[in-house]
Amino acid sequence: MPLFPMKLNTKIMDLLLDETECPVARMRLFSEGISVNARLFVPDDIIGDMGCIACGNCVDTCPVVKEEYRFVFVQNQRTSMALENMVGQECRRCYKCVVACPQVSKPIKEYASAFRRGEMIVHLLTAGIIISLAISGITLMHYSNFLPAQEISIIRWAHRILGVFLLLFMPVLYFVLDKRHLFRFLRKVSQWERTDWDWLKALVQHIGNSKKYPMPPRVQFNPGQKAWYLYVVCVMLPVLGITGVIQWLGLDYGYINASFLALIMLIHMVFALITDMLLFIHLYLKYLRNWAILSLDIIRAFLKGRHLSYALLYSSTATFQNKSQG
Repeated sequence: MPLFPMKLNTKIMDLLLDETECPVARMRLFSEGISVNARLFVPDDIIGDMGCIACGNCVDTCPVVKEEYRFVFVQNQRTSMALENMVGQECRRCYKCVVACPQVSKPIKEYASAFRRGEMIVHLLTAGIIISLAISGITLMHYSNFLPAQEISIIRWAHRILGVFLLLFMPVLYFVLDKRHLFRFLRKVSQWERTDWDWLKALVQHIGNSKKYPMPPRVQFNPGQKAWYLYVVCVMLPVLGITGVIQWLGLDYGYINASFLALIMLIHMVFALITDMLLFIHLYLKYLRNWAILSLDIIRAFLKGRHLSYALLYSSTATFQNKSQG
C-alpha cells in the first residue's frame, strides 16, 4: 500500500521545502485542489481550483508575520503572494502555512509536516539535555553542601550520563533520523560569506543605535545562528566533554593531580557559564522576547479599552469600546 493515496514527486518537493522561501503557493501546485462536492457552481466557469482564495490562513499562522507585523487585517494582504513578499528570505521552514492552506491536499500537508521531524526531534532532545546539564551542574557546584550525599551522587551520575548521551549518541541519532538535514546543517554553518560579515556589522550598529539602524533580517542560518551552532559543535561539546571526563577520572579514581584537577574544573565551569549565557540569549530571541511583547500588548489593550483584545491595537479599522458602554 502506498504511503499516501496520491503519488507525490518527492524529489522536487524536497528541493522546494529546503529553500528558505515561503512554500505554500508552490505546494498547491502538487495538490488536487477543491473537491467537486466542495465547489459552488455558478453559470460562469470557475478557473484555478488550486489558486489562492485569500482566506489568510497562511498569513495568520506564519511566525515571521506574527513577530514583525503581529496582525494583518487588510484583505488584499492576506494572500500567499502577500505572504511571500512579507516573509522574503526570512522563512523559518516550519511549513505552518502549508498545513493551514485549505487548497493544499492532505498528503502534501503530511509530507511537509514530517519533512523536518527528525531534525526537530534531535533539536528538542539536545535543548532538553543541555538545560538538564546546566541545572544539574549548577546544583553540584553550588548546592552540594546542602543536599544529602545520596542525592548528590544521583545528580552527579545523571550529569555524567547526560553528558555522554549528548556527546556520543545525539550525532548518531541525528544521522539515523535525518542524515539529509544533518549534512545540510554542517554545510550551512561552515560556509561564511561576505554577506555574513555585513550582517554582523548591521547587528552591531543595531545594538548601538536601534532607532537608527534596524535589526538585520533573521534569515535561516544567519551569522548569529551559525556562531551559536559552531560554538556548540566545535567548542562546547569537545571542551566540556574532555574536561568532564578528566574530572570523572580525578574525582572517582584519583588519577589526576589535585592542582591540575582544580584548573580543569575551573575551565569546565567557565565554559559551562558561557554556554548557559548563550543558551539564555538563544531562548530569549526565540521565545522570551515574543512572550514579553505579547504581555505588553495585553496590558496596552486593557489600559486603552478595558479589554484583552490586543489584536485591535494593530487594526486601523477597529475601534476600542469600553465594556461599560456595551
